[in-house]
Amino acid sequence: MKAILYAGILVLTAVIIGGCMTTQPPGEPVPPAPRYPSLLGNWSGTMTGYVEGQGFTEYKGSVMTMSVTEQKDRIFKGDFIFTDPTGLKDSEKFAGVINRDERSFTVVEGGGGYTFGSLITPDEMELIYVDDAEPIDVAIDTLTRG
Repeated sequence: MKAILYAGILVLTAVIIGGCMTTQPPGEPVPPAPRYPSLLGNWSGTMTGYVEGQGFTEYKGSVMTMSVTEQKDRIFKGDFIFTDPTGLKDSEKFAGVINRDERSFTVVEGGGGYTFGSLITPDEMELIYVDDAEPIDVAIDTLTRG
């Protein structure tokens, strides 16, 4: 019985000494690179807003589509497509960048104005559009990936 106890103590001592003798590799550990969400695809939904001189509006019957056609890491680009109730379409190019929080992003629009967005879920986003050109214009858009 004593032999088993001594052997156990010897093995435990060897493990402790061996564990204390290991060294950390040089340099700081490198954190894994963040994985930014893919925004590629078509996102469509509704709009509400305010236009100076016209007032508040629900843009009833209109549909907004954010078509993200290219993305490289945090940077993406595409077209906003606005379809009115008669089916008439208008589009504007945009470019944007995903913030480091991996959830919010900022977009500059070709026709003027900026959009601040946030992902609610991987397939739903909210956009806040602002334009200080005359007439001032703001909008809230809720889009889902289709």
